Formats: sequence, structure tokens, C-alpha cells
Amino acid sequence: MTMTHTVPAPARINAKWVLFAVMALLTLGVMWTDERFLVDSADEEWAHIAPFRWLLLIHGVAGFAALFIGPLQFSERLRRTHTKLHRVLGRVYIGAICVAAPMAIYIGEHWEENVHSAIEGWAQAGGWMLCAVLAFVFAMKRNIPRHRQWVARSYGFTFVFIMARAPHIVSWHWKTNDDFVTYRWFLVFAALIVPDLILQWDELTKRRKVGAA
Repeated sequence: MTMTHTVPAPARINAKWVLFAVMALLTLGVMWTDERFLVDSADEEWAHIAPFRWLLLIHGVAGFAALFIGPLQFSERLRRTHTKLHRVLGRVYIGAICVAAPMAIYIGEHWEENVHSAIEGWAQAGGWMLCAVLAFVFAMKRNIPRHRQWVARSYGFTFVFIMARAPHIVSWHWKTNDDFVTYRWFLVFAALIVPDLILQWDELTKRRKVGAA
């Protein structure tokens, strides 16, 4: 009798979780290099934020909640096996953005000295909130493909906070504030485009079937 052994296929790396792992490392890097003043009361940054520190605290806590919860919304396993939890977390995610985004606009309007930066802040925070609201609307309509699309875009805006500060990890700093504002405008554009490219990557790279019209 001839016995055959099936060789198990090599485990496939889940590109989605590799992406989230990279994003997590970037987040840790930014927290260490750019936000250490939060645990250092002697840091000069405290003098700058003193007039609006409590508003910034509300914005920061809500923004961090969105940053943390966002990746969980893309877990197919969580959505299938814990549907109620998925929906609860989704509502918390949307609510957190609806708190953090207007707070960012308010802080920018009252304490941002650079008018160009304030305008970009309106676009960034406004786009962030709009994407989150549209994600909620399509969820209520049970239009899941559109819901996923707008959730992805909203998380793109959520991650702008990290990407705006990511260059600081390698000690890169902009020569002027206007250069930094220009970079943030690029991130606003990327927040709308990159999530769609990620969601549609399989379709973009799928080979056309031979003989297909």
C-alpha cells in the first residue's frame, strides 16, 4: 500500500494585520518621541497648552479611543462571532470622533495663530467627522459595503494625527510651519484615497480570467 502525505500549505501572512502592526509601531514611536510631555510636567509644551489643556484632554481621550477601537472594526471574526460587541464598539468609535473633531476645530479657531494651519484643521477635522457620520448612516441603512468604505476613510483621518508626527521619530522637523501645513494637506488627501486602495487591493491585483469578455 502506497501512503501519500499531504504537505500543509505554508501559513499565509495576513497583510491586514501586518499593516496594523506597522501602524501600532508608528503609534508607539510617536508617543515616545512627540508626546512624552504628557508624563513630564517640566516639559515646556505644558506652557503652550495651558490655556486649553482641559479641552485638549477631552479631545485627546476621544481621539485615542477612536485610534484604539478603529482596527477592531475591521475584524471579520469579531463582526461574525460578537455582532453586538462590534456594534457597540462602532457606536463608541463614531461618538468619540464626533467629540474629538469639533473640539479640534474649536481649539484651532481660538488658539491657532497660523491662519493656514487653522484652515487645514477645519478640513481635517471636518472630513474626519463627515466620514464617521456617513459610516453610521450607511450602517443604519444596512449598506455594509458603503459602511466599510466610510469607516476606512474615517480611520484614515484618525491616523493623520500619527502620520503628521511620524517624521519626528527619525528627528525630522519641518523648516517652517507652512511646510508642516502643506504636509498635513497631503495627509488629508491620503486619508480619502489610501483606505479605498487598501479595501480594493484584491480587486486591483486580481488577474483577469482567460476568455472573459
